[in-house]
Amino acid sequence: MKITITLILICFCNFISFGQKKELYVNDDFEYISKTEFDKKSEQPLDYNLRFELDSAYLNVKVVRYKKGEIELKVLDSIKNAFYKNEKYSDNDIFLINYYPGNDKCSSDGYKSNFKSKYNQYRRKFDKIENLKQLFVYKSDDGLKGFGNKIDWKSDINSLIEKTFYPIPYPCGGYVIIDSKGNYISQRGEYAYWKGLLNKIKTFANNGYK
Repeated sequence: MKITITLILICFCNFISFGQKKELYVNDDFEYISKTEFDKKSEQPLDYNLRFELDSAYLNVKVVRYKKGEIELKVLDSIKNAFYKNEKYSDNDIFLINYYPGNDKCSSDGYKSNFKSKYNQYRRKFDKIENLKQLFVYKSDDGLKGFGNKIDWKSDINSLIEKTFYPIPYPCGGYVIIDSKGNYISQRGEYAYWKGLLNKIKTFANNGYK
């Protein structure tokens, strides 16, 4: 798989030279780490590693499945303006972004069928969460039909969600929960639209960012 993100190529051009391909090791913030640190077993069993082939090197990424972070308010405003036009906002708003990158090896028919079933089962409970503004975003519409006809998918305008939260192709996409201050938690990789996600949103909304 090739990574075409210019930023990644620029960040690591100093490590690449002609000849035999080198092995580069980074965390998912694109910070250089040692092979020893890369190989160290994660305390979280669902964390995983990704490997990409660049022109002159192999890029090994140590991925944290569940991530906490913060985006600038101007980035959150860009998301609001792109996807939540003509809506009123409050300091208690919670934004749930479900992200689908397009068909990959992880996006099996079984995964989509399970997501569709869970969506039908839990949709009304999600809708009842006060101040929850929900969004389903896709990078590629290839395979979207497998999720059924009830989900209102929107194209990722100017690749805004991808650039902000998914700068490398995580399998099966994931979700992001953001508060009105720009704090967020996210899962990168396969997930289900189910009671566990519902509870995460309620905890995030009731107790603040943790």
